[in-house]
Amino acid sequence: MAGRAADRDILLERLEKKLAEREKELERLKKMVVDGDKIAEIKREILHDLRGEFRKVAELEAKVVELSKTVESLMSEILYLKAELRKDYPIERIEREDLSVQEEPEEGGKEAKEGNIIVCD
Repeated sequence: MAGRAADRDILLERLEKKLAEREKELERLKKMVVDGDKIAEIKREILHDLRGEFRKVAELEAKVVELSKTVESLMSEILYLKAELRKDYPIERIEREDLSVQEEPEEGGKEAKEGNIIVCD
């Protein structure tokens, strides 16, 4: 009977070890589930934040497109006005007027022009 009791004790030890291992495994799995829930929550928060950021980027892109169209419109208007000014004031006429003003003798005293400054003695 002593042999059977020793076998039974050995069997009980083995079963207790297996039970302890299973309990450790169960705790590890529970921890994984809890960690998985935390990870899922973090993922949801990140997705929510990213959606908000993508919305902001889309709004900025729309503003850039709008500003680009405005700039294009302004450039077109400037080019139109420039063309109209050239019709009214051709460059050759402006250059001739500048030359004729420079060639006119100046009256009264010794005045000399230096750029836009008039020097008098």
